[in-house]
Amino acid sequence: MDTDFKDLYIRYPGHSRYVPYKMIQDDTIEVIVQKLEMLLFTRTGELFGDIGFGADLEYYLWQTQVPANDLRNLISKQISYYIPELETIGYQMFINIYEGKVQDILVLDFIIKGYNLEFI
Repeated sequence: MDTDFKDLYIRYPGHSRYVPYKMIQDDTIEVIVQKLEMLLFTRTGELFGDIGFGADLEYYLWQTQVPANDLRNLISKQISYYIPELETIGYQMFINIYEGKVQDILVLDFIIKGYNLEFI
């Protein structure tokens, strides 16, 4: 993997992996994780200049009976287009949807080259 893989550091106070005063993220996997977080937590149409960006997960959590395979396909297409380096490294994605009292609960579990991530 390219050792000159850098991006702006976008984590915020309160994020579980926030580091104060950090401006640049230069760890390849961490850059990919930041991109993945942006992709997953952005609503489709929210980004000026690219209305196709974003997995729009919040929208799907308010829908009824959305098959996990539909979400898997949506997220996989977004990753293929916006984070191609993740496909180069290789990843596995596991999706579980649980019925909640107000809205459903979506758990995404990503394994990236031995690096395990969980988004709830």
